[in-house]
Amino acid sequence: MIEKVRNINQHFSWQTKLVLSGSTAIFFTFFLFSFLEYNTVSKWMLNREEIVVKRTLTDIMTYYKDRPGNLTETDISNSTGILRKMNDKDQLIRVYNQNGKVLVSDKNGTFSVLEPTPVKEKSIEKITEEENEAIIARYPLNIDKFKGTIEIVRELNSYHKMMDHLFMVMSIFGIAAILFSAMSGLLLASQLLKPIRDLAAAMKEIKENGFQERMVGYKEKDELTELSNLFNEMMDEIETSFLQQKQFIEDASHELRTPVSILEGHLSLLNRWGKKNPDILEESLDVSLQEVSKLKNLILNLLELTRAENSSRTMIQEIVDVPEILHQLVRNFEIINPGFKFEMVIKQTIKPISMSEQHLQQILTILLDNAIKYSGENNEIMITASQNEMETILCVEDHGIGISLEEVSKVFNRFYRVDKARNRERGGTGLGLAIAKSLTEKYKGSISIDSQEGKGTKVLIKLPRL
Repeated sequence: MIEKVRNINQHFSWQTKLVLSGSTAIFFTFFLFSFLEYNTVSKWMLNREEIVVKRTLTDIMTYYKDRPGNLTETDISNSTGILRKMNDKDQLIRVYNQNGKVLVSDKNGTFSVLEPTPVKEKSIEKITEEENEAIIARYPLNIDKFKGTIEIVRELNSYHKMMDHLFMVMSIFGIAAILFSAMSGLLLASQLLKPIRDLAAAMKEIKENGFQERMVGYKEKDELTELSNLFNEMMDEIETSFLQQKQFIEDASHELRTPVSILEGHLSLLNRWGKKNPDILEESLDVSLQEVSKLKNLILNLLELTRAENSSRTMIQEIVDVPEILHQLVRNFEIINPGFKFEMVIKQTIKPISMSEQHLQQILTILLDNAIKYSGENNEIMITASQNEMETILCVEDHGIGISLEEVSKVFNRFYRVDKARNRERGGTGLGLAIAKSLTEKYKGSISIDSQEGKGTKVLIKLPRL
């Protein structure tokens, strides 16, 4: 049964589901409320009918007790007028003796014939006779020498009319409430689901026409508006990523085309002339080896950039002693580059950080290597390290050719090289800073550049401390 309901439910739209669920909830709520109210009113009405009967019994008993002299059957038989005054609509009053002989009777309505039933103590009960309900109250009448029973039969016609009227009113209001809830639910669901329909339409447009389509902004501050804004932000990021990938492919093709063209030219030259000319052979082989080396370096950098960008967020981290890493790198660079002067300043006691030692070395190596390449005639490079309550701050500064203000924001792009550094003889691929940025951001750090053309460049790295 449950599986069948699920299968049926799958064929409904969300708008229909919302309307049906809302109407069903309102129906059951109204039904429960009406049921409780109907039963409460029913009990109250029955209790009211019983109170009327008991009050009439008390009045009749008081009348007979207050009569002067001894009460006889003749006195009771002559009390028809008093009983008529005390009687109500749809009510029968009669008094009979111990033998069941009716002495006096007054009825206001049509009643079924009931056998007199003398009682010794008062009783009240509800009976159903020929589809008619009635309350029967009997009270023993023992005054002076007379012993008998007062009986009141009260038909519940007024009660049933009142309950039928109440049921009709509740039914009408119930149907009206369900219809109103269905209509209002339809309008509300239509309004609530509009952002979702717009989202589906935007996705369809994107599928057919590309990444330019966006959802319309909404003024409401709700979850669906937040979903719409999140979708637009996500599409902005996807479009940016798509354009970056497209640019990356174009730049990679451009970078690969040059060494491949050079290799192709020298191999053709070798095929035509190099077999017999040793000078051409040696020159072409040297150039080819250089281009192969550049191709190898480019491919390795591309692989390293891919690893940096696709590394897991839960990267393996170590407790790294920053000053020790700096001293080791500076010693290595001093050996490799004897013409440069490296000055290292550690401003305070630097506590360890949580990071891969290999990645920290790789980032600093990229920055020091760039500082050496673009130092120009000034061969002084400064490395400083400091720490505050939240971050460890590393700075690599050179006094070389610098970068113009327009180009500072572009140097972290893949394959980007400032105009003065586009000389292929320097051996750069334009991927170093992109790799350093990706690795730094993987550790929730940041990297920035402050540079002035002709005065030098300062690269600042901030990494979270333990």
